[in-house]
Amino acid sequence: MQFKTFVSAVLAGVFISTQAFAWGSETQEQKDREAVQRQQAQYAKAQPIPFFDWSLERELVIKLYVLRNQKVATHSVIRSDYGMVEFDCPSMGYGIPYDTSLTNPLTTSNEDQDGYEKQALTSIGQSEPNGVYASTNTSATWVMCIGDGGALEPVYFEGKVSVFPFPVSVDYDKNRVKKAGKPSVTIQGIDVKQ
Repeated sequence: MQFKTFVSAVLAGVFISTQAFAWGSETQEQKDREAVQRQQAQYAKAQPIPFFDWSLERELVIKLYVLRNQKVATHSVIRSDYGMVEFDCPSMGYGIPYDTSLTNPLTTSNEDQDGYEKQALTSIGQSEPNGVYASTNTSATWVMCIGDGGALEPVYFEGKVSVFPFPVSVDYDKNRVKKAGKPSVTIQGIDVKQ
């Protein structure tokens, strides 16, 4: 019996030691959490998040959405991953990321692979105001080049695409792009004078 009592005492001691160690870790973690919360509360008092009646950035994004949904004459320049100009063309619009979608590319499911129902919360994509689901993971782009006959020629590029709202001249030898005319469209209604 004494051996069983001895083993029980040792096991109880090990259990108590591990619990004390675990409680110590939780206590330090709790202390850290409380310190961070105190610091955030101080920042909220001393440096509160500003409240604005109007947002320039939001206004510019709204105007950009409106502009992107107009027929806009542009000029697209495509560069390699090394920055060298590879191609250019007069174009329409601002380029469309390759994986832009008309339907939601994400979906929710409450079934696992074996067909059993499971409960899970998830986030799914939401369409943009222009009715498409924006790209989330590609640099590949469709550019709507304007061909010699005036028809749109969809060209797929995996290089870097720059789209200008004005004509440009491209010097392939010097790897330079210069503005060569007036813009076809501008954002109106924002006073840029200081």
